[in-house]
Amino acid sequence: MKREIHILLIDDHTLVRDGVEAILQLEPEFKRITHACNGKEALAAIYNSLPDIILLDRRMPECDGFDLLVEILKAVPHARVMMMTASASPREVELARSLGAAGHLSKNVRSSILIQALRAVLAGGTYFESQQISTCGDIPQLTPRELDVLDNLRRGLSNQDISIILGISEYTVKGHLKLIFAKLNVSNRSEAVTRALESGILDL
Repeated sequence: MKREIHILLIDDHTLVRDGVEAILQLEPEFKRITHACNGKEALAAIYNSLPDIILLDRRMPECDGFDLLVEILKAVPHARVMMMTASASPREVELARSLGAAGHLSKNVRSSILIQALRAVLAGGTYFESQQISTCGDIPQLTPRELDVLDNLRRGLSNQDISIILGISEYTVKGHLKLIFAKLNVSNRSEAVTRALESGILDL
């Protein structure tokens, strides 16, 4: 018989957690599944019993998925974490990879792809699915967190100040800035603010 695999699902949406669990439990080895809806619950579950693999939502209202990824890997360096999100740019996928994630998937993938990705990661490999940047006309689409960073950028705040205000690490602020610059096709902070004001992303 195959060994029972322990999977931890970290997502603030109950329907998402229940849906993913229903898919996983169709497989004989994925029967032991635990849930967490925020960072505090996730870390407690990990300390209590290290899962074989962790499925981590990229965007949650009470914590940033990238920050939680860093915190998990700082506490348990060998943890196998796969990030999941409704949408992501290729640069966000690469940021997840650079921070130590073992994989990145869209929540829109077929169940067979999810199972394939999990098995690849459990075997010691990685699985990263890149998606195109979502756009509406010529206006780049920024995530709510990127808009928060950009708005504080307009106020002339430093990375350290922004990290304190938003409750995230300076490293994550830098990651968001790289993504903002790429989406706006600019090379520095002042150009980003100017482009955002010109395009209507930020109100005057």
